[in-house]
Amino acid sequence: MIQAAKEEDEALHGLERLARAYWRPLYVFARQRGMDHDAAADAVQGFFEHLLSHEMLRNVQRGEVRFRSFLLRCFTNWLANEHKKSRAAKRGGEAPALPIDEMDSRIEEPALVGGKSPDWAYDHRWARAMVDGALQRLEAEIAQRERSEFLLELRQRTFATDAAGPDWEALAHRFGMTHGAVRKAATDLRRRFGMLLREEVRSVVSSDDEVDDELRYMVGLLSAA
Repeated sequence: MIQAAKEEDEALHGLERLARAYWRPLYVFARQRGMDHDAAADAVQGFFEHLLSHEMLRNVQRGEVRFRSFLLRCFTNWLANEHKKSRAAKRGGEAPALPIDEMDSRIEEPALVGGKSPDWAYDHRWARAMVDGALQRLEAEIAQRERSEFLLELRQRTFATDAAGPDWEALAHRFGMTHGAVRKAATDLRRRFGMLLREEVRSVVSSDDEVDDELRYMVGLLSAA
């Protein structure tokens, strides 16, 4: 995203994509540090406005550091420099507005993780963002396919957190399919989700060699939650 936003007219679009990818991880980091909802949401808005009006992101070089670590360091430094400024001073400036208000209005109050550091909470929410992005892409693909109603329900049951697992027999009976056909469709969905998740991770690392490391790290983060 950073490398693509070299031209001035592409900068806002590129930063909007970054805001959508990292809004929740940064928000959760701020909440875990003790900010209330309004203060955390305002901090993230102000931070992205700051990035938009400076050349910081244009100086990022591939391979220097994980981008999520770089962005968190920038956010932490910005908070230290900006904590005395009022909300009014941050809003309404000359920088073009990002759709943070739209993201803010849809966010649910997160369950803060007791006994975990803000840095861990940030990485954990980043991992969730990667998974959510892959699932959203999978749902968009399903919507364009035949038998989308069946596939959407199968996707919901296949990736549900219910320890009991999906009821394959009930699905087969409801949609007039065999038990084996339903299980095969579920296997295909899992395989496609895995491919989409790899693509999500690949978009935020510098090389293919880093993807497997990041996936293993994500599994550890999500398993420990």
